[in-house]
Amino acid sequence: MKKNLLTLGLLAFTLSANAQVLTYVGDGAKMFVSSGALVYSGGDWEVNSAAEKTVENRGNIIIVGDYKKGTVTNAASDGKEFLNVYTGTNDYGQVKILNSAGNTDARMAIQRPAASSNYYGTIFGISFPYKDPVSYVMNSFGLNESDFLGTCPVGVNCGPNRYKMTLEKWNNDKVMHDAVVTASTFKAGDYYSINLREANMQQAMTGIIPYKGMPNPLPYEAAGKSVIDGQTETSFSALGYNDWKTKTNVYNEQYQSYLGYYDSTSKTYGKNVYRFGNPYTSNLDLSAIDGTNAWLKILNNGGATLKSANGTMIKDFYITKRTANYNIDWSPVSGSTNVNADYYKARLDENNAWQGNAEALLIRPFETFNLNFPTISPSGLGGTRIINVEVDFNDNHKTFAYTPVGPVTTTGGKVANRSADAIVSNPDSFYQAEIFLTKDDSVLATPVYLVGSNYYQESSDASSLNNGLFVYGSDAAGNIAYDSKKDINEFNSLEYVGKPLGLGFNNLQTGDTYELRFNLYEGSIFNKVKNLTDGIFYILDKNSNAVSEISADKSYSFVASDNADTRFEIYWKEMKPAGSLNTGDVVKGSTVVYKDLGAHKVRFEKSSPKANIEVYDMSGKLVLSDKDVVTANDYVLDLPNNAVYVIKVIYQSGDVRTLKMIN
Repeated sequence: MKKNLLTLGLLAFTLSANAQVLTYVGDGAKMFVSSGALVYSGGDWEVNSAAEKTVENRGNIIIVGDYKKGTVTNAASDGKEFLNVYTGTNDYGQVKILNSAGNTDARMAIQRPAASSNYYGTIFGISFPYKDPVSYVMNSFGLNESDFLGTCPVGVNCGPNRYKMTLEKWNNDKVMHDAVVTASTFKAGDYYSINLREANMQQAMTGIIPYKGMPNPLPYEAAGKSVIDGQTETSFSALGYNDWKTKTNVYNEQYQSYLGYYDSTSKTYGKNVYRFGNPYTSNLDLSAIDGTNAWLKILNNGGATLKSANGTMIKDFYITKRTANYNIDWSPVSGSTNVNADYYKARLDENNAWQGNAEALLIRPFETFNLNFPTISPSGLGGTRIINVEVDFNDNHKTFAYTPVGPVTTTGGKVANRSADAIVSNPDSFYQAEIFLTKDDSVLATPVYLVGSNYYQESSDASSLNNGLFVYGSDAAGNIAYDSKKDINEFNSLEYVGKPLGLGFNNLQTGDTYELRFNLYEGSIFNKVKNLTDGIFYILDKNSNAVSEISADKSYSFVASDNADTRFEIYWKEMKPAGSLNTGDVVKGSTVVYKDLGAHKVRFEKSSPKANIEVYDMSGKLVLSDKDVVTANDYVLDLPNNAVYVIKVIYQSGDVRTLKMIN
């Protein structure tokens, strides 16, 4: 989105006598920043007013300095005076406070939707970008600070009263929640949980919440090294999950109550559970894995960035972020209601590229995220399975972008992101299909991914996924491994062409109607496209022998059958009908292009005896035309290689089919 830039210097709403304050909004003044606008203040920003919405921000504001309150009574002391308005997932007011000395003493309010009522009776994870006393949060809910309950000390078993405390905080050293005592202050960037078991909080947690507080724009630093109560690092490292999941912490809670009631002998499952949040009043970009903007380090054996630790200390590292509304950008349906799809997921592959959903790497104000280490190397970590992590954020990680776009640069105090509109090259032949299972416009399961690149190799290792949707592993010969259920399946985009990729389901109701929907990515997960420019995914429904091109603005509807686990196959670049699409079996809606003995051919539907064929190159030039082609036979396409073509088939019945092909 292009932004309008307004620079505020000595000419402000009221001239300030203080040379450090370059933007001053005085008593009785009103400042409105519209959506898409960018306001830049080269020094401190002062609000000398106690009036509601003295500053109403629907766009983006940069303050190079501190955010200050004035001298009039109660100036900017409530938060209502500076309101950051929320109108949508990708449309809300943000503030970057840069190069601050940490002397911010004014409050502001940041609107965010309330937690879903699904959290009533439990806790809701959240991070606060403020440095106020924790009891001040009650003002955000229209309650009194005296309503804050925080009498249970950390490390003391308070019995049932523990579950009445207003806030809990995740302990990255102990694999458990601690209660938050009233006398404490927020640490911006830590992982808190709001208690929604109590009726007064449930009644307050509705609509749009104006979270109020005093911003803390300083760098965030935190470390974690998780060892449960009663264990040393050495003893805990050696335990399988079944050996310690029923052990209790100081609060007499079993660890499986936090981590899942699973039967597992794994010595890594449940360990290294590290949770953090966005410490700032703008978005936070987690995409950098190395260099000056690397925010995560593995401190074992001297310390390493994600890039240098990947493959030597850890493998398959991923970040998850809880969803609010799982918007899959499918047109004409604008968004879907999240039901069971609880997390966005982005995984770092062996080539230090991200797979999965980039949304997991973009943390909005108040959002939290989890670090996950499913595969580790004890020898690379110094003989332990306990990872010692350090997280560091600073001005360079603050962003206004709604999609992470990689490294940022700092010039003269201004922090600018690499353009999200930059042309994306694709040297690794990276292509990704994100697949959603929906019913009645609601996402039913965490999405799964088929990811191709020129350095991937197919894997058919046995694995189990209890997700409602999964992809099967496969081997290089093109065999689907039905005992290998995954959320991400990799394939070689140059070699695994025209071979089946499997898709399966858990717990579909036979006879009910479902839809498959898709997002497509090319070059990286930060470049989402409607259609790939250099490749095509096809989906084959073996029940009807119908073949469809996968596109981000199309869905595939089907009625669940008993053979759902083996019904669908997905193909990359070429649709080879041998063994699955026979001439006599092709039905209406399954016009396909496939490759046979080095030649591309069109296989027609049998709805009309003849059809016209038109082929266009990507510039729109007509390069081949043939009329009254007999549809009983496959048609050979004689076209130059190394080009992308659009094929238009016009049947005598009036039906038109459009396909894309890479020759």
